[in-house]
Amino acid sequence: MSRIAVMGSAFNPPSLGHKDVVEQALKQCDQVWLVPAFRHAWGKSMAPYSQRCQMVELFVQDIADPRVSLCAIEHEIASDKPVYSFDLLAALQTRIQPDDQLLLVIGPDNAAAFDKFYRASDIRQRWQLLVVKERISVRSTKIRTALQQHKSITAMTTPGVAAFLTAHPVYGGASL
Repeated sequence: MSRIAVMGSAFNPPSLGHKDVVEQALKQCDQVWLVPAFRHAWGKSMAPYSQRCQMVELFVQDIADPRVSLCAIEHEIASDKPVYSFDLLAALQTRIQPDDQLLLVIGPDNAAAFDKFYRASDIRQRWQLLVVKERISVRSTKIRTALQQHKSITAMTTPGVAAFLTAHPVYGGASL
């Protein structure tokens, strides 16, 4: 039996805050699957899905732990609407062994508002929640702002992601 942490996020771009969440999840789970959102549930503007998947792959390489992987599945589930956590977990459930266990990783902000999630009670009945702490307050927004202001991002993300953002200025400029 494997405990698999499912971490959905825009990863727009991946940050050291995301890395800290992965590290917390690894203390309780056998694997961590990083799932970039295909469409954002609240309609937020994001870098193209393919570029965010590339950044997550680089992020995974930088973490260098075989238990962490990119799980680019939302484009297979999505049509013209966002993929909700319930839909994601239901799709992933069909791809794992019957005795494996999925845990939805959420932060304290989503934990406080979890009852507003689509099919929240169904999620609680079928899967576990893994609520992590925000110990490092580096968010993707901070990285995007720094890039737009041509400031360094090396202290906010992993080296591979920083190099990608320098080579592909998807957020209006890049600086190391």
